[in-house]
Amino acid sequence: MDVFVWGAADTERAVRVLQALRRFDVLDGPLGSADLFGIRDGVLVEMRHSDPGGLLVRFTDGRRPGQSEIVARAFLWLITRGDSVEEAMLVDPGAEPLRFRDGRIQRLAPENSERCSDD
Repeated sequence: MDVFVWGAADTERAVRVLQALRRFDVLDGPLGSADLFGIRDGVLVEMRHSDPGGLLVRFTDGRRPGQSEIVARAFLWLITRGDSVEEAMLVDPGAEPLRFRDGRIQRLAPENSERCSDD
């Protein structure tokens, strides 16, 4: 499950948000293309800067299936409090996409009424 954040998006702020309610353990140093790796509630969290001027935060299930969706939704809700985030999106092939814009989190509906496929 991925959360894209634009505006005042940096890894330090994202780490503070992840630590706000529960323990978030940062693994030592970057790995591959990621700027930071960590674990929260058994979910692997990967952060990397995303062009143009955004931050990608990827949540991957660890011990319990479905836990990444809970952590990602909580992160989206917390990171969008205040005025520093202009826009954010939560996306995953198996979940309903959400978008934060103009101070509100809303469901992201397809642009047309036809079912979208990856074919």
